[in-house]
Amino acid sequence: MERSFKYKQEMPRPRSHSRDTLVENAMHQFWAYGFEATSMDDLVRSTGVGRGSIYADFGGKRDLFLACLSHFRDTAVTPAFAIVEADGAGLAAIEAYLNDGVADIAERGLPFRGCLMANTLTEMGAHDAEIAKAVRAHYNRLTSGFARALANEIDRSPAEIEITELAGFLAVSAQGLWAYARGTNSVNDLKKKAGTLIDLVKLKLTDMDD
Repeated sequence: MERSFKYKQEMPRPRSHSRDTLVENAMHQFWAYGFEATSMDDLVRSTGVGRGSIYADFGGKRDLFLACLSHFRDTAVTPAFAIVEADGAGLAAIEAYLNDGVADIAERGLPFRGCLMANTLTEMGAHDAEIAKAVRAHYNRLTSGFARALANEIDRSPAEIEITELAGFLAVSAQGLWAYARGTNSVNDLKKKAGTLIDLVKLKLTDMDD
């Protein structure tokens, strides 16, 4: 009987157990508290999944975190950024992306927890090559999407380096805006900063088009 009881206690939950829900709940835990401050006990509590099952599915906290970054990309970044990546998108799409982001943050309440990708860059930097690669891929995606949209606003054929530099500035600035949401209680402040960013981009585009 003792051996039977031990087997039941240690047997991991089948892989069919709500893996997507596990990742979703773990993502929110990491998003709110960061990687280092989140323990395995925190993940067990926030996901409702036993430690053994987490290890069976992901091998540990780090691999689960990588799965959460992918989940964040698919469920948060892709829907929000689709307007910029759409065919024919231009400056209006970029402005809508920023304004929609501010509206979403306002609805969730300030201060907000920012962007998981930006938070991860700040917390972990280049300490983990695989995690850093995921964060770089995110910034490269933003830069590429912004670059295509910006190019659609210019009549002449701009130098690729000009567009890429402006798009990179916009990507970094947008992430900075979401990070700033972690430390402000003013929606109007966020709106003003988003508006200023668009105004700066418009001025730069005008210079490129001359």
